Amino acid sequence: MGKNARYLTLALAMAATSMLSAPATAAEKTIGVTVPYFGSPFWKAGLYGVETAGKEKGYTVLKGDAKDKAEVQIEQIRSYIDKKVDAIIIGAADAAAVGPAVEEAIDKGIPVIALSVPPKSDRLTSFVGADNIGMGRLQGICLGRAIGGKGEVGLFAGPDEIWAKLRVTGFKNTMEADFPDIKIVAEKAGGTKDAGVAAVEWARAHPDMHGIFTAADTMAVESINQLGASVEKIKVSTSNLNDDARAALENGKLTCASLQPAVAMGRDAAREAIAAIEGGKVLGRIEAPALLVTKEKVAGYDFSKIIAPADYQP
Repeated sequence: MGKNARYLTLALAMAATSMLSAPATAAEKTIGVTVPYFGSPFWKAGLYGVETAGKEKGYTVLKGDAKDKAEVQIEQIRSYIDKKVDAIIIGAADAAAVGPAVEEAIDKGIPVIALSVPPKSDRLTSFVGADNIGMGRLQGICLGRAIGGKGEVGLFAGPDEIWAKLRVTGFKNTMEADFPDIKIVAEKAGGTKDAGVAAVEWARAHPDMHGIFTAADTMAVESINQLGASVEKIKVSTSNLNDDARAALENGKLTCASLQPAVAMGRDAAREAIAAIEGGKVLGRIEAPALLVTKEKVAGYDFSKIIAPADYQP
């Protein structure tokens, strides 16, 4: 081979290497995501936000469904550590239980961003969450106005979780400050089935009750279903909006729902992760604004920042 031919071969080889190296480097940038349950409309929307924002920047997004089990989520976190992902985004299935695994990831130099439900750690790179107090306040304003500013209401507080407690706080503060003529005559905590049982009991024990606050959409739907015809005189409010709750809102059985922009929150979590990886500006904490949709506005409401497209599958 002549001298010129050798130079040409070397130049072609270097050009090929250059063309391959950039995509390969981009493809190696990976974000691991683990959330409590893919079947939840909220977590599905959050994942959609993370995945779309990540892909726009050339990141591979690995997704883990914890099946509402801390032990599954712990294994997913450790798998991401073994894979040497560049960042982890987590919505904790059990904040305390998954904390040590999160600390392991941080010890390995992996930034961890919490989405909505933070794991127990004071070393998180960032937290993206909703204004849960604001969500409770919006419910309070809506329900208070719907029953005419006076009367009796019941409060179904939901599970012993921080997001539920904050929504209850926002609701109670609003009742006290803005609707002094509305009295909370019944209160109970628990899961979805408990909400339906409580609603029926309250309707019998408090014939003058005209409103029920529920901490989350599944509890509202269960309450409405169990109340049956009684729902005509009892206004029900909630937070979040799964398909059944949306249908109840459209047909007037649900009065209103306060919302958190889950898609936008997922995108914010991805941006925080990418900033941490690439040395950009990390905000450290992002609180998404509370939103409200009523039965009057649901038909024309823009859900693009709140709900994943119908054909999206994590």
